[in-house]
Amino acid sequence: MDITVAIPTYNGATRLPEVFRQLQRQQQTEAITWEILVVDNNSTDCIYEVMAYFQTTMPRLRSCRESMQGAGFARRRAFKEARGELVAFLDDDTIPNCDWVSALAQFAKTHPQAGAYASRVHADYAVPPPPHFDRIAPFLAITERGSEPLLYGKNSRLLPPSAGLVVKKLVWQQYVPEEMILSGRAHGNMLTGEDLEMLSYIQASPWEIWYNPAMEITHKIPAGRLERNYLVACLRGVGLSRYVTPK
Repeated sequence: MDITVAIPTYNGATRLPEVFRQLQRQQQTEAITWEILVVDNNSTDCIYEVMAYFQTTMPRLRSCRESMQGAGFARRRAFKEARGELVAFLDDDTIPNCDWVSALAQFAKTHPQAGAYASRVHADYAVPPPPHFDRIAPFLAITERGSEPLLYGKNSRLLPPSAGLVVKKLVWQQYVPEEMILSGRAHGNMLTGEDLEMLSYIQASPWEIWYNPAMEITHKIPAGRLERNYLVACLRGVGLSRYVTPK
């Protein structure tokens, strides 16, 4: 298996269908062996009914369950369950372009020293953002860093988000510890940064981390995430996580 597209989700039954439909439209994948792995992080909605419906036409789609709450635990489960040499993460609210899978496979061929590489992430705002919002948009996993590939330096204070991130499973197994400090938002706790903690271990290894603009996804941002109360809590969680992630 070349690639596992892993989708951690919590109560994503209404969001996953759009992701699935776009994965069905992937182009130029005839020479690629890939699968789609949904990691259910204790959902209480009708996610399995949605999965069963799409599995009738998507034989590469399968699922597993992670009982420990938090995106960090769900990603750890994805690495353990993945059959692919590359684990490519989508969130249940990120929509890949039709050439996303082929673009990530091609980048692996041309950049063999890349232990991890990230997508170009566009924003699809449900309502117009406030003025100058672009200054904090990266905290909502929006990644617009130009049209050319970019190597993140070993001393870079900037690392990509997990949405649209591809990691070599072997690199994760060798350099990322089984137990990490941060686990992701859970039970109302907005402490985040578990993805950056994971990448910091890869950054310190001999492997490289890249930004690949040819891999494009769109992050759907609901109106609630543009409200002051959410943003204050979100950025406070980011700030607290900086104690154990790149400053």
